[in-house]
Amino acid sequence: MQCSNQLRQFALGLHNYHTANETLPAGGYCPSGGGSCPDISLCHTWFESLLPYIEQQALYDQIDFSVPTNAEPNASLLTGLIVPGVNCPSDSGSKLVDHDRLNPAGSCGGCDYATGPAGTSSVGASYSPSGGPLNMNGCAVPAWGDGRNCQSANGGSRDNGAPGMFAAGPIAYTFDDCQDGTSNTFLIGETLPKWTNFMLYFNSHLSAASTNAPPNYFKVNPQNCENPAPCYTEGNPPGNPGRGCIPDRSGFNSLHPGGLMMAMTDGSVHFFSESVDYETWVFLGDRSDREVVSWK
Repeated sequence: MQCSNQLRQFALGLHNYHTANETLPAGGYCPSGGGSCPDISLCHTWFESLLPYIEQQALYDQIDFSVPTNAEPNASLLTGLIVPGVNCPSDSGSKLVDHDRLNPAGSCGGCDYATGPAGTSSVGASYSPSGGPLNMNGCAVPAWGDGRNCQSANGGSRDNGAPGMFAAGPIAYTFDDCQDGTSNTFLIGETLPKWTNFMLYFNSHLSAASTNAPPNYFKVNPQNCENPAPCYTEGNPPGNPGRGCIPDRSGFNSLHPGGLMMAMTDGSVHFFSESVDYETWVFLGDRSDREVVSWK
């Protein structure tokens, strides 16, 4: 119940953000200068944009959005910071996640999405926005013939866009873009920070989760993807050991028995079973596939 209430507060915050700005926040906002990877790895996030709408205005005011997240004052502010009410109480490992991204000397050329050599940490994302059936540098479930269960590229980062309500990059969507109806399209749902430690509240790489993988896919196909993950080099094809387990880690997951919680774009929160029909799961992630699905 507490997790459901927290997810509902996120959905309400996103609705209030949309009312104020006439759009949802983008998945990532990248400063124009400085930083080792200003185009993706050290960008600011949808979560930071949402802070004033989830009663965290004071924290928002301390962040310098003109510099990357690993530059000061952001690095010192965000390292080790725990934000109340943003982590699922069922997941004891959901708060601080080790990584190297807030290290000012860090680089996006190494294992900065796995356990970082510098041992820096920040709060992991127990709730991630839905990118729909995204290609997350590969597909956990192979693409259908028409490709609808594995779309876009690189998790929708940079300018790739996404089929869902969020992309990892600077492209932002509005409720008007939700052509399938707000009650039939995912907005935000549960993720496991220790399983998906490149989804962090204060770093934007692959910040939108994919519905390519079924819910709680980590139970079905662990593939030795527990931390620390292998280094990942962008562009490595599926099957390359350097690719790591990013596609398998990129879906929605929780430790609730039998399923997980998802908030729809209309703000309602529902529990989805691990046994939900896969096509239904994929179609609920896509905001404009025009598929009629029965799921309630």
